[in-house]
Amino acid sequence: MGPRKADFPFYNGSPVPLSAKGCLWVLVACASGFSALLAAPHLVQGATGSWIGITLFVALQLLGLRMAVGSAWTAIFHRPTWREVLLAIACVPVVFGMPVLVALFVVGSQHLTPNQMVQATGHLSPVQALGFFSMSAVQLLGEELVTLLPFLVLLTALRRTTMKPWVALCLTWFATSLMFGALHLPTYGWNFAQALLVIGTARLVLTGVYVLTKNVWASTITHIGNDWMLFTIAMLTL
Repeated sequence: MGPRKADFPFYNGSPVPLSAKGCLWVLVACASGFSALLAAPHLVQGATGSWIGITLFVALQLLGLRMAVGSAWTAIFHRPTWREVLLAIACVPVVFGMPVLVALFVVGSQHLTPNQMVQATGHLSPVQALGFFSMSAVQLLGEELVTLLPFLVLLTALRRTTMKPWVALCLTWFATSLMFGALHLPTYGWNFAQALLVIGTARLVLTGVYVLTKNVWASTITHIGNDWMLFTIAMLTL
C-alpha cells in the first residue's frame, strides 16, 4: 500500500476534529490578530509599533488555533519538500500576472488606486529596506493564516452538510478569496473593484498553492515572492 495522500487538516477529523467551539476560537483569533495589526501602529509610533502589530497578528491567530485543536495546531505546517518549494516559486509569476490582467482588462487602469506602501518602498535607504522586507515576510505569513484558517473553518462547516466535497472546496476557495480582498479595502481607498477582483484574483492563486500542497509554508513562499517582487520593482523605478 502506498503512502496516504495528503488531505486538509481538521475538517475530516484528522489529526483531530475541529469542533464548533474550536471554529469560533479560530475566527475570533483571526479577527483579533487583524485588529491588532491595524491598531498597534497608531498606538506605538514607528517601526516598533509595526513590529508589535505584525507579531500579534501572527501570534494571536496561532494561539487561537492552539486553543481549538491543542498540540495538533502544527498540522497546518510541515517541512516543505523540494517539489513544494519549486511549485511555490513557479506560481510567483502567475500570482503576479493574473491580477495585472484583471486590473487592465476588467477593472481598467484608470480606476486603480495606488498602494501607498508599495510606493513608499521606492524612498527607503538600504537599512530601512532590509527592515521593511523582514517585517513584510512575517506579515505575509499572517496574511496566509488570516485566509487559510477561515478556509479550514468553512470547509469543516460545509463538510457537515450534504454538499459534494468538490463543491464545498470551490465555494470555500472563492469565498475566502473575496474575504481576503475585502480586508484590503482600506489599503486601496475602499475601491471595491480593485480589492475584490484584483486582489481577490491574486488570492485565488495563492490559495491554489495551498490546495495543491496542504502546506501553509508553500503558499507563504509564493506570497513573499510576489510581494517582494513588487517592492523591488518599486525600489528600482520610483
